[in-house]
Amino acid sequence: MKRNKYQLSSVRNGMRILNLFKNVRNNDLGVTEIADKTGLAKSTAHRLISTLKQEGFLSQNPRTGKYRLGLSLLTLGGVISVHKEIYQEAFPLVESLVKEVKETCHICLLEENKVVYYYRVKRKDPERLVTNIGRKNPVHCTGEGLAILAFQDKSYIEQVLTGELPGFTGYTITEPGKIKERLHSIKETNYIICQDEYYLGYTSMAVPIRDYSGNVVSSLAMVGPGTRITEQRHPYYISSLMKTAEKISEELGYYGEV
Repeated sequence: MKRNKYQLSSVRNGMRILNLFKNVRNNDLGVTEIADKTGLAKSTAHRLISTLKQEGFLSQNPRTGKYRLGLSLLTLGGVISVHKEIYQEAFPLVESLVKEVKETCHICLLEENKVVYYYRVKRKDPERLVTNIGRKNPVHCTGEGLAILAFQDKSYIEQVLTGELPGFTGYTITEPGKIKERLHSIKETNYIICQDEYYLGYTSMAVPIRDYSGNVVSSLAMVGPGTRITEQRHPYYISSLMKTAEKISEELGYYGEV
C-alpha cells in the first residue's frame, strides 16, 4: 500500500512539473526553478526530472543545461502548445514552399541525439516516408539532423559522435572524423544534401533555422526520391529552402548578423 501511495505521489508530482511549462514562453527552466515553483525538495525534483527526461517528456537544452518540454509528447496525440506558438507563423511559409517545389517539407528539431519531425507538409502525391510528426530519426545520417548538429557546442557534438553511429545503407557515413568534416562544410555553406544514407533511393536536403539569439534551433528539410530530386535541380531546391528558412528565422526574431 505504501508503495502504491509513493508511486501515485510521484506521478502527481511529475504532472505538476510538466504543467509548469504551460506558461513558459521562450524560457527553459532549471532544477532549482522547478523545485521552487512546485515546492518539491531539490533532490526530489531532480529525480523526477531525470525520469521525465529518460521517458522523453522533458529534454535538456545542450547550451544551458535547463529543461523544456520533450518532443516525445507529439506522439501522444497533439502538438505541444509552447512549440506551436513559437512556430505558428512559419507554417504558412512551409505550405508555400511545398507548393513551389512540389516536394514534402519539414520543420525538424533536435532532441538528445535524435532529430524529431515537428511539422510536415506533404506533396500532392506523397510517398510513404518515415517522417511522421513526432518520429525520431538518427542525426548523423539525415540532412535534417546534420543541419542542426553542425551549429551546436563542440561538447555536444562530441557527445553525439562518441555514441552509437549505426550504418543503415552502404552509403551511411559512420566515421566521426568524416562527419566532423561534413559539419564544418555545413557551417560554411549553410546547407547539407544526403543521398541514400538513411534510406536507399531517397535524398534529404536541409538548411538551418535560427532564433532571435542567432542560435540554430531547428532545420527546414525536404525529403523525396532521388529519381525526382536530381542533381541538376539541387541548386534550385537549396535556394528555395534557404529563402524560406530565412523568412522563418525572421519570424523567430532573427534578422541576420548586425
